[in-house]
Amino acid sequence: MKKTALCAALGLAAVAMAAMPTAQASPTTVKTYADCPAGWFCAWEHKGGQGKMVRFQNGVKKLSDFGMNDKISSVWNRSGQIFCTYVDNDYKGATWAVGAWQGNTSQYGREDNISSLRAGEC
Repeated sequence: MKKTALCAALGLAAVAMAAMPTAQASPTTVKTYADCPAGWFCAWEHKGGQGKMVRFQNGVKKLSDFGMNDKISSVWNRSGQIFCTYVDNDYKGATWAVGAWQGNTSQYGREDNISSLRAGEC
């Protein structure tokens, strides 16, 4: 009886996870660029892929929803498409297009000033 209840609980958890949107993941703390999976655009709060990370497949209108507004210092675009970053919410303001690239945003004048981003050309 206990095995049946456990299996049912695990089955419900799997269904719930499958129903979650895959467009973005919750922020997490990681220590290396290698934690960015293929198919995602990943961004970190510190240089060198350090600290809190968010990742997206489509984008986000307000990075503040993830506690990352004006806090991104490094990125890795492994999505297979260009991502456009914006200095303002709702895909507004100055842009910076990121192709298949990994590194610190400071060299492009974008350290701690990205507020929204999305897949696609700027």
